[in-house]
Amino acid sequence: MFIATNNPVPSGSRIRVEVMDRDRGFTVEGMVAHARKMQPEMARLTQSGMGVRFVSVEELVRELIPSGLGESQEISRDVTRAEPVAPPSFLPPAVIPAPTVYVPLPAAPPPAPAVAAPPRPPLPTKPTKPVKPAVPVDPSGGTFNVRFSGIDEFLEVYRRDLLQGGLFVSTRYPARLQETVSVELYPPVSSLPPVLLRARVVQRFEPGLDSGPNLLSGMGLELLEVAELIAALKPVVARLESLRP
Repeated sequence: MFIATNNPVPSGSRIRVEVMDRDRGFTVEGMVAHARKMQPEMARLTQSGMGVRFVSVEELVRELIPSGLGESQEISRDVTRAEPVAPPSFLPPAVIPAPTVYVPLPAAPPPAPAVAAPPRPPLPTKPTKPVKPAVPVDPSGGTFNVRFSGIDEFLEVYRRDLLQGGLFVSTRYPARLQETVSVELYPPVSSLPPVLLRARVVQRFEPGLDSGPNLLSGMGLELLEVAELIAALKPVVARLESLRP
């Protein structure tokens, strides 16, 4: 995700981002992938801020578990497989417990008859309010298409977002949080085929219903299988860089 701020944290810093609204919120740990601070006279052209890559649960678990834990588990398993030193003839005789005598419990008294509650008076009817229309589901069936206006935009998104394991998709039909979606990236050259990637939704922006369309509606994605995706995009990036003037 990209955080707009006049005081960005240097690249490589670990931060925690807390996203809150009136009803719910969440906290996610991330690493600053790139930061830029613009001069006041350049603020009208672009905004200061920093791009943050979300740290996955697997990375956090690897940081918490020490590297020598596997060796200690192997030693403990070897110790548990050791045989007892004393032969069976030296073991004390087993104590045979006395048989247990079960005494039947007295029968429970019959339950008291239930007293019927008096009927409640009917509630007054209220006028029915009109229901707002729900946001329609994604007509593409879970696959989102991302197109670029030119070579420079594609290369900027590749270096700024894709290499850091994230991507923002602008759409009127954002998927649910934690849902896995498919995205097709269409290079700005018709001779290059689209590249398919899989990602998990970690942030969601609803489109506006009452005040017109929301220009920021969409979803923030955490890319899955980043290494395979970068390998598939390298020939595309090389081809696009060769076509730049």
